[in-house]
Parts: sequence; C-alpha cells; structure tokens
Amino acid sequence: MSASRERRRATRVQTSLQARLTTLEGTSHALEVDDLSIVGLHGRSAAALKTGQACRVELATASGSVEARGTIVRTRERDLALRFEHLPYESFERLKAFLLANAQDPAVIADELTDRLSFLEESA
Repeated sequence: MSASRERRRATRVQTSLQARLTTLEGTSHALEVDDLSIVGLHGRSAAALKTGQACRVELATASGSVEARGTIVRTRERDLALRFEHLPYESFERLKAFLLANAQDPAVIADELTDRLSFLEESA
C-alpha cells in the first residue's frame, strides 16, 4: 500500500458522475467527478479554482441528488479535491446508497459509514 493511499480517510469509489460546484461568491462550474467517498471527491472543472475556496456541490446519482458544502483542499491545473464539511442526512443516505452499490468491496464502505455517523448533521 502506498503512503498516499494510507493517508486517505475513506475508500474512494471510481465514478463518472457530473456535478455542479458553486462558490460562495455565486459562480457556478460544471464538474466531472472521478472518484467519490463519504468525506469528499476528486474531479475536474473547466475553470481553475483556488485551494481553500468554500463551495457547494450537487451530484446527480441514481439514488437521487446529493448536496454538500465543502472546501477545496487541493488543486492542480483543472483537477481538484473537495472535502465535505456539511452533508445533510438525506444527502448522506443517497451518497451511502451510491457508494455501496458501486464499491469494489461494499463491506469496507459499510464499516467506514458506521464509523462516520458523527459527521452527519440533521438538515432543516
């Protein structure tokens, strides 16, 4: 296992989902999501975005829409990594269904999800 893999907080699921990323300033960008986990995503945007930028992201999955607030924690050219800061319960349930349905090892994902229940906040 590589050192970069060991630092990851959650298992990533490969995907080709489309998403909409909106900055707090209101600028909206299309985002191609390469991989997704319970704590964030990695994707590509046509626009260059800044590390540290807070934003909202909306993903369309077969389980329904997943909406989260997060922070861009890493950028490289058009690639970015987004860490989820707030994931409402309904979005958590949809994200959970997507991850379990698409994971190579759903049991690992199920264990991670159980460990992260404190991450959730009830939505209004």
